[in-house]
Amino acid sequence: MVEEPVDSPDDETQQSTSEESILTSERFWFAIDRQLLGSGLRLVLILPAFSFFTYFGALAFSATSPKWWSQIEPTVGISFAMALTALTFVLLLGYILAQTFHRHRVELSLNNFEQEVERLNGEHLSVQSLHGYESLADQLSGAKSKHTWSLSFGILSSLLLIVIFFVDIASLNGRIMLLLSFSTLMLSLSQHFLTRSSPFNMDERTGLLKAYNPPIHPSTLEMVFDDLVKTHMDPLLRSVYEIYSKELEQCLKRGTDPQYAREKILMTLYRHSKGLDFKTMESELSEVLTKKGMDLVRSHPVFTIEEWLSIIDHIEHACPAFFRMIGRIEEDLGAGRAATNSDIVFEVDMENVVHERANLFTLIHNLSDTPRNVVLRVQSPDFRPHDIAMTYRLNPGEQHWWSAKALPLAAEGDEDVLGLMSGLLRDGTVAWQSLLPERFGEATVSVRLEEQSGDLIIGRQINVRVRTKFLERILGISSVTTGLLGILGISAAVFIKISEILGNIGV
Repeated sequence: MVEEPVDSPDDETQQSTSEESILTSERFWFAIDRQLLGSGLRLVLILPAFSFFTYFGALAFSATSPKWWSQIEPTVGISFAMALTALTFVLLLGYILAQTFHRHRVELSLNNFEQEVERLNGEHLSVQSLHGYESLADQLSGAKSKHTWSLSFGILSSLLLIVIFFVDIASLNGRIMLLLSFSTLMLSLSQHFLTRSSPFNMDERTGLLKAYNPPIHPSTLEMVFDDLVKTHMDPLLRSVYEIYSKELEQCLKRGTDPQYAREKILMTLYRHSKGLDFKTMESELSEVLTKKGMDLVRSHPVFTIEEWLSIIDHIEHACPAFFRMIGRIEEDLGAGRAATNSDIVFEVDMENVVHERANLFTLIHNLSDTPRNVVLRVQSPDFRPHDIAMTYRLNPGEQHWWSAKALPLAAEGDEDVLGLMSGLLRDGTVAWQSLLPERFGEATVSVRLEEQSGDLIIGRQINVRVRTKFLERILGISSVTTGLLGILGISAAVFIKISEILGNIGV
């Protein structure tokens, strides 16, 4: 019988020490990157921007130096154009160092990502099986590849500048080398611009959220806040959230419905992000959580209050229509306004400005005592699909989740806005549809709630504007422009050199 090798405690200790070392190293480099390189001072953009002036200055004065330089040239021993070339080389050297450190930080983040996946697999949490993992992993590795290309083009640009010191910039070959150096720098920037729209890091627990694009989401939300959170969490954070949710369910007060408790916890955290004071937040959470559960919320190693604020802010930025919709309902509950219809609550919202796709949210809740069947129909000539029809069976809620009198935002018990809103989301039906725009400009969407016979119950008309994201459009245009300049510059340099060779042959 062959015994399987077992990792010794020393091996596990060494592996843990190695992981902590990489994480500590990333924390150091990420602090520098955030303050000086990729963000903050943004040296990876400022240095090449300054080099543009020195490039064109060196080319403009390649034949003759300005008159005032004639008094300095005997002392320094180089022409004005060569001095600008030397200054350009110094700027490029700084740019290369900034790109090297930036790429090193990205590589550390990618290593930490892979180690975290292995650690979760060791805890029998298969991250690779979660939706979105493959696209996220591919995007992270692709970002590393782009940084490598950007650094390589930057190094090549500096090497071409060094050649100028041997051939002299006043010669045709020197000017060709200067053009090639500028062109390869453009190609370097073109690759770098592609990485700026989806920054990521592993130093922060929420560092992958901006790089993660959810590939799938439910069309009908069972537990609304919970589904939204799990949809927008990256696979690593989502796997930890599942464990966290189970731990919270074991800390609920007796007789508390787990789904209602989870929705109320997330709703309360959301209201805290919008200004609900900490003491009132803890009071609301203590209505569904035991003392052990409150301690877990306060001191969880991953999902701290600060992390929850970051997560909620990210979700609110991704789905503003949903939070605007529930905000209107909260205002109606707080003011004691009557529901849209005496027998049904119906609210719908959608982004005012649509970019890649439109998120249409609708909330339907049956206020009567009898079940009823309704048809939700979405029609638009400007979005795909053009016509959607979904039939829902609306059962009565466990209680009448509405109030004809004004309610406080938070109070003891469930007779407050937070309590009614949590119950409304739990017992109501929330639909989430992604609509794909077919053209830019003004667009309309018609949302109808109908009886099965086709009779209209309530209808809404939504007017939106479809446009590209400003930042991504700027980055895309910048990447394409610098890439074309680089290619044209290299082509022009090759053409000039071939013309010179053919001209000499003809002579």
